[in-house]
Amino acid sequence: MENTDTNNTNSILPDKPDTAKIIIDTASAFNKSQIEEFKKNVIKKGDQDSFVRLVIHYGNLSNYEEQYKYALIMANKYNNGDGCNIVFMSIIAMNNNNHFNINALAILNKKAKSEALRYLEKGAKLNDINCMSMLAEIYRNGIGVEKDVKKADKLKKKMEGM
Repeated sequence: MENTDTNNTNSILPDKPDTAKIIIDTASAFNKSQIEEFKKNVIKKGDQDSFVRLVIHYGNLSNYEEQYKYALIMANKYNNGDGCNIVFMSIIAMNNNNHFNINALAILNKKAKSEALRYLEKGAKLNDINCMSMLAEIYRNGIGVEKDVKKADKLKKKMEGM
């Protein structure tokens, strides 16, 4: 017989929809000790798998400030192209109400735009396909920079040769 008593403390989901939603939303979240382990692995070893897990975790929380910190470590200490890409995306999101939209590059202040582009260019030099693709889109459409189809085509050709 099925348990229909929603006030029963043995019930899997309480009858309050908000509580049920929280349980479902956090079901795939990492626990605190896992997050700490991922942080250590990124800081001490530049571990890509741990970095990806932190990006997922902080991205799900729209906590781009924390994501940015670990992306900087990967980009600067370990010359990781994915880290460069996430630095770029985090800068835009932090300056655009916690939403990433490549078109927001055009409205960033000069310092933020310069930093974002610097990391995107660094990632492209490291042959990160995501950085090259975004940079090509930026140049092709003149998003926050002077439109430069030649640069966009050069990046596209480089990506095709990979």
